[in-house]
Amino acid sequence: LFSMVARKGDGVRARPVTEQILLEAARIYDARDESTAKDLKSYAAFLSRQDAFTKHLPNDLLDRAVNMRPPRDRITCLLIGNHSAGKSSFTNWYIGEKIQKESVAIETAGITIIRRGKQRTTWRGPQTMSAFPHIQGLKKIEGVTDFLSTEFSTSEEKNFPLVEFIDTPGLTDGTLKYPFDVESVIYELAEHATMIMVFLDPIGKALVSRCMNVVEKLAINHSAKMTYYLTKFDTAGDEIDRTNVVSQIVQELQGRVRATHALKLHTMFLPDRADEQTNQKVPNKIGELCQNIRMEIDSRVQDVLDELSKDCEALSKIVDEKIERNKKCASHNAFATVWKGVLSSALVVFLSIFVIWALLNYADTDVMGICEQQEVKDRPVNKNVYCTILRFAGGVPAAVLLIVGVVCTALLWMKKTKVVEQLSSDEMRRLKEIQDDIHNNIEKRHKELKKRLTDDALEDHLA
Repeated sequence: LFSMVARKGDGVRARPVTEQILLEAARIYDARDESTAKDLKSYAAFLSRQDAFTKHLPNDLLDRAVNMRPPRDRITCLLIGNHSAGKSSFTNWYIGEKIQKESVAIETAGITIIRRGKQRTTWRGPQTMSAFPHIQGLKKIEGVTDFLSTEFSTSEEKNFPLVEFIDTPGLTDGTLKYPFDVESVIYELAEHATMIMVFLDPIGKALVSRCMNVVEKLAINHSAKMTYYLTKFDTAGDEIDRTNVVSQIVQELQGRVRATHALKLHTMFLPDRADEQTNQKVPNKIGELCQNIRMEIDSRVQDVLDELSKDCEALSKIVDEKIERNKKCASHNAFATVWKGVLSSALVVFLSIFVIWALLNYADTDVMGICEQQEVKDRPVNKNVYCTILRFAGGVPAAVLLIVGVVCTALLWMKKTKVVEQLSSDEMRRLKEIQDDIHNNIEKRHKELKKRLTDDALEDHLA
């Protein structure tokens, strides 16, 4: 599944299916085309922006939209351990290229990210910090930027194109001080790491308290993604010595780590640095380590596809919620317009009657008497609306009735004619475009990616 096959003629590396899926999924989230803004990241930003409807969205949907980020196209392996535990040596062996310095002296004094790139190059701290969102939390730790770097390699060994290693300084006791808070850096990086590999060497340095304290604290929240390796096992003496060393370190770890599963200490060494007899007799689990990385990549691909499905579903629900609420608001505003017309007419009638009554009353004229005289003279009975309303009042003074009518009309106006905010035509068009793109494009691409993963796995199995 992860073999790298070069295309004949052009020399371009043929990406394995898992790598293709991770890259295409990342492009679904971030198309890197600001002119079109047709990707899930842009859709989530539009749907989660503050408007009259956003505050009514369910919190789980809104939180998913606000926190939606493009998935990383590789897994992150955080390497920690005591000084001279072989973290840099393992990285160089896995990549098949000498990227990190190896020495008994403390060579790794900073944080180094090692990943595949188009060419062999090095980034310093500021460029590294701005390029990778998952390490932005390091900005709050004083002094770390000056000791942060990224090493890019063109290696295609093993699963390296889908792996990002983060090599950290070796933890030692004594008076050695780093120019930044190493422990805080490790805790921050652990939050975003896929795997945390704890490297311990058998030559008396594995149990240094500084290293064990970090391991103990990490295990509180990240026990499930931590694995423990006793490195340089080929130098641990004879079989009895090796057994004693393993027992001693396991006992120390069990006293500090409250694991949810059985704690295992895997023994390993670099096979190309040992003679043939050692490779045959000394247990070496470095192959299992590589297999664990591969399994994490497989799991990562499935997790990305699952998250893609959930994100599409969440954004679709937000669109549906906003469209449905906008329909209700539009209907409410239409009725408000009708009420405005009705109440405006009623208010005009009441005010005009009140004015006529006031003028006649000011002239000391019997208003009801005038209406009665008109009814006697006119045949059929006079249908004058003002007289009808005044007569309907009966014995109630006309002024009281008219004031009550005006007040009731005003109250109805305040209650029934209030217009609520609704989406503009451009916003509605944008919502429908998002809905159509998710249903007719993104969901189809998601199904194609799942089918490609399934077909590739079945082909490997049948092969």
